[in-house]
Amino acid sequence: MQLKLAAKALTGLAAVAILHSPVLALTRWIPLPIPKSVATDETRPAPDVSRGATVYRNCVACHDLGPNIGLRVGPDLTGVVGRAAASLEGYAYSDSMDKAGQEGLVWSKNLLDQFLAAPSRFVPGNKMAYVGVKDADERRNLIAYLATFSAPQSLPGSEPPAQPEDAVRQPASFEATPSAQDP
Repeated sequence: MQLKLAAKALTGLAAVAILHSPVLALTRWIPLPIPKSVATDETRPAPDVSRGATVYRNCVACHDLGPNIGLRVGPDLTGVVGRAAASLEGYAYSDSMDKAGQEGLVWSKNLLDQFLAAPSRFVPGNKMAYVGVKDADERRNLIAYLATFSAPQSLPGSEPPAQPEDAVRQPASFEATPSAQDP
């Protein structure tokens, strides 16, 4: 009996030690355990851009999109696919999003899919209060819709990504740390 209580106490202490580890306290972007991004899954039917426009209606309260761009509560989303995180001039990003951008986060379709699934889990401490788009097909359609709006070449960070669509770039300082996608 005492052995079982001691084992439970040690297990509890180990869990507390892991949860309060300084490594986990670091703010960084975290690839989520999505086995294959629906945004780049070619075995699925093509995304429906018109349905993506419908899903985008949830975003208009905070984000602008299109030729009459401006800054709202959130940054402008024109040209977001392929843009470096926290690279739009004039918008005050959170410290965690700034850090993710400095560490090389580029919004590929795959990474947008992961971010939109759970924004506060993907970049802990970011400003986006939206809970996320839970339905995978809705995310896929939304990303296809966003991809139809290319950024003017004068916007910083509007260059196409130097990485494949499905690549997950880990910051150099975290390469040795296993990601959430590791089996």
